[in-house]
Amino acid sequence: MRLRTVTIGIVAVILVVLAWSLVAQTQAQNKPAQFLQLTITTVKPSGINDYEEFVKKLNAARDKTGGSPAQLVYAVNLGGPGFTFYAITQWEKWADREKFPNGGQMLRKVYGEAEAARLQKLQRDAIVNTRSEVYAYDADASLNPRVIDPPAAFINLQRTVLEPGMAGAYAAALAKLKNAEEKAGDKRTIIRRNEIQGGAFVRYQAVIVSKLSDRDVQNPNAGDSLRKIYGNAEATQVQETLNKAIRNRTQVFLAYRPDLSKPKATGGVSSN
Repeated sequence: MRLRTVTIGIVAVILVVLAWSLVAQTQAQNKPAQFLQLTITTVKPSGINDYEEFVKKLNAARDKTGGSPAQLVYAVNLGGPGFTFYAITQWEKWADREKFPNGGQMLRKVYGEAEAARLQKLQRDAIVNTRSEVYAYDADASLNPRVIDPPAAFINLQRTVLEPGMAGAYAAALAKLKNAEEKAGDKRTIIRRNEIQGGAFVRYQAVIVSKLSDRDVQNPNAGDSLRKIYGNAEATQVQETLNKAIRNRTQVFLAYRPDLSKPKATGGVSSN
């Protein structure tokens, strides 16, 4: 009898361990990429057709070049300058990025020297300005994180520049906010990141929006959620920290441009 009880206990432990292993494996597979690069490009109104021709030809070259990463392109829809595009490239390790093929080399290999030169001139002549930023994933602050596949129709992107002396306190308060959002049953996917290349003391928040009507949904109030979990005093402290830490904040609403995107990576190893 004792042997049977012990056996049942061991089996139960094994089942629990297997269940947790499956959960951990699923979470790892659905985790957003560790690093994300935003390349933000504003185009001259008169050069928009030339710029889009360049991007489409570059994507066609990427499709023919092994090792080319996926790249999603979003256009500013609300809250920012017109004719501005956000290109998103993601990777898990820097060693992965090291293998990404060079754009100019791809163009020359696929189209030849003359056409590649023409396309690159179209790009240069069309651009007003461009910049890149790299962000690292913050698991402690992200709400309902997941790999967004297929690409989201819209992203509400918030960029916050922090007071340098409050960056650590802001991160801790943000983790508490995420916990309160989770406990309140907030169903949104909010990916939060830290900028590691570009600006300093900068945070990124991407709210995934599948359709415009999703914005009509009343989400749990952050203040109420914090008070319910932490009580009035601590909730007030968290909110004050989140507000006082902000030096500058901008928010743009982005719309997906499937015609300018390469949603899947190209398999194989590039010879470039």
